[in-house]
Amino acid sequence: MVKLILTFNLLFILINTCFSQEVYFFSEGTDETYYNQGIVDVNNLGESTFIHTYPPGGAQWNDKIPCSTFAYKGATSLKFSYTSSENGDWKASIYRSDWSAADLTHTDSLSFYLYSENEFPVTALPLLAVKTIHPYGSGEITSTFYQLSDYNNDLKKEEWNRIVIPLEIIFAENDLDREAVKGIIFNQSEFNNTSREILIDEIVAFKSVDVIPPVENFTASGYDSHAELTWDHPLPNMSYRIYASFNQGSTFEIREETYENFYLDFVQPAERNRSVIYKVVAVHQDSESESREQPAEIRDFTDEELLDMLQRYTFRYFWDGAHQATGLALERSNGNGRTVASGATGMGLMAMIAAHEREYEPCEDIKDRIERILGFLTNCERHHGAWSHWYNADTYQTQPFSEIDDGGDIVETSYVAQGLIALKNYFTGDDSKSVQIRQKADQLWKEIDWDWYRKYGEYVLYWHWSPNYEFQKNMKVRGWNECLITYIMAAASPTYGVPKEVYEQGWARSGSMVYKRTYYNQEITLSPNWGGPLFFIHYSHLGINPHGLKDTYADYWQEHVNTAKIHYEYARANPLNHTNYSDKCWGLTASDDPYGYTAHQPMNNDNGTISPTAALSSFPYTPEESLKALKYFYRERGADLFGKYGFFDAFNDNLNWVKESYIGIDQGPIVVMIENYRTGLLWDMVMKDPDVQTGLDKLGFQYETSTGSEEHPNKKQFSVYPNPAIHTFYIDLIPSFQNKKITIILFGLDGKTVFHKETRSSSSSVEVNCAEMDSGFYFIHLSDGEKVFNSKLLIQNR
Repeated sequence: MVKLILTFNLLFILINTCFSQEVYFFSEGTDETYYNQGIVDVNNLGESTFIHTYPPGGAQWNDKIPCSTFAYKGATSLKFSYTSSENGDWKASIYRSDWSAADLTHTDSLSFYLYSENEFPVTALPLLAVKTIHPYGSGEITSTFYQLSDYNNDLKKEEWNRIVIPLEIIFAENDLDREAVKGIIFNQSEFNNTSREILIDEIVAFKSVDVIPPVENFTASGYDSHAELTWDHPLPNMSYRIYASFNQGSTFEIREETYENFYLDFVQPAERNRSVIYKVVAVHQDSESESREQPAEIRDFTDEELLDMLQRYTFRYFWDGAHQATGLALERSNGNGRTVASGATGMGLMAMIAAHEREYEPCEDIKDRIERILGFLTNCERHHGAWSHWYNADTYQTQPFSEIDDGGDIVETSYVAQGLIALKNYFTGDDSKSVQIRQKADQLWKEIDWDWYRKYGEYVLYWHWSPNYEFQKNMKVRGWNECLITYIMAAASPTYGVPKEVYEQGWARSGSMVYKRTYYNQEITLSPNWGGPLFFIHYSHLGINPHGLKDTYADYWQEHVNTAKIHYEYARANPLNHTNYSDKCWGLTASDDPYGYTAHQPMNNDNGTISPTAALSSFPYTPEESLKALKYFYRERGADLFGKYGFFDAFNDNLNWVKESYIGIDQGPIVVMIENYRTGLLWDMVMKDPDVQTGLDKLGFQYETSTGSEEHPNKKQFSVYPNPAIHTFYIDLIPSFQNKKITIILFGLDGKTVFHKETRSSSSSVEVNCAEMDSGFYFIHLSDGEKVFNSKLLIQNR
């Protein structure tokens, strides 16, 4: 116990001694020409000069410090161009970018970087003072000016030189409010008419540390075109520098400096298919900690491995990126951290099933997360059994989506409903968690009052109902759009089901939603002109299998294949001449764009914004075309388009714009539709449900209740035995693999490859020695160069 207390006290002292808080006074200019918070005292220059400028359109503020695009870090630095006269006194004040006062209580030093093309003696360094809010009244107070030459050595020309001054001296000798520092003032130090031009960058107050601790738990995982690096923060507010060696450690090059504890390093094509050694150091005021090193194997992935990588990364949005207390999916990654979306959460529940099947996270942890989500869906504010579009996850209360949309949203509810149905048909085990999941999912499904949303018995569903405004929103759910699933769920409900006439008169508009058109030789019957936004053909078919799905109005499989192909051909033709549209860069749907959020579609609302979810969620319909897009987005553009949760939401190459964030309803379809393409798993879990079949029958649909192995070859697994394996296991080959060159790959739950072998077997089985492998679960990929088969293996070496 004494040892524990001493250890805790030592840790407490270390953290408080080394805490590396940094407060910036300058990092980037307002633009590349000036810094709005950099002010020259133009009224008291005397015979000295200091070149100054004014903001665009703001000539009345002609006192701004200019910027240069040559910088120590980032894009800009401050440009001091001056002449120091005997009868002059130039001053330049640097305030924070938002003009706010800074608390420097936890700092003890100030530094900046200075660059000069010419010789610059240390005695030529400007004087420096600190300006604070007056500690005893209104106004501001400026400290004594200090000679920077007293604390620094001679400078080198044509190099960035770090200049440091201890703040303790300034605060000890002046009556200043250390918690309210307004700015840093530079002042003329020479008086001999000398003219100089210097650049100044990265003005920052900081807490000095004696020893910079190295990063902890550094990992490096290799993929097809990138490596993923992660580590633990040794202390708060540290930056980290990543180095890489492509020649087995002979030399290292810097790849990035970041404040995150996560980095994706995309490599050039020539750097693929090799082992890369990565090194990470903690950095404080340009001093580095001891390094930590890890190798990563970057190698060509099969198409199947690329799909698995994409699913794994995208699922993280619903795992690491979720509201952790409730498990619900955030409406967007760059929001307030508490606004969650019911529709995205329904998609996330389906993604959880795919993740459980593929063991992206421990299976028991996934069940726990699902139970937490179901707990929220049970206890949050509901509206006749339906959920709101948005919730405040901290309070469980409806968060209005718009002015009078503060109640139930029956369309978003239908996305939750198909997730609930998938859950109760997937978790069929006898363990207590599986029993609770399917019972709670079934209860929530049956509590949705679909009939209420007919607005007192009309033959149409209404999108919204509010306890405050009732049906004032007055928005009918009519086809054709993303809401087919809403009518199927409403018809399927065993407790509050709606009659067929609601579908026929409300959704199908008595047949008037049918309108045959042809674009690029592809006929469509329901979709808007030119195919509309692609989310129309995704959302309803996360659980409803479009294969063989037909009714009076359409062959839905052919409709959706043709719709996706119109998008593909439209990008190839590029009639509006947008930058980079092609056979590998295509797909328009609802997403963020440079001007807000909108439903992009060919011709009618196309401003050049490509949304990766559009092509990637279309894999079931256009596998070859979607694979082209995946390889282009990832292999050629990954450094710009791929992040912690997979592909960013959208990009517009006309404007060189990328939205480096994620939206839940764009992430969900990627995971689910790719899983349906690979195995049909979510289609099977929904289509096998008796309630769903009853609803489809009621509405007059033809449909398939399960996907076959011919369409989904990955469902047909090869045999691995014994399983669990000890030291050795065997792969029993299907006939099509015998006497062919095959590749066997084993990788762990962390995605790291532990075994890779190419072989040709004339027998029906292959022996694999696993004696040196750690115990645990592994995935096996078996490929003949055309098809990839998957299986799981548990190794229990003793």
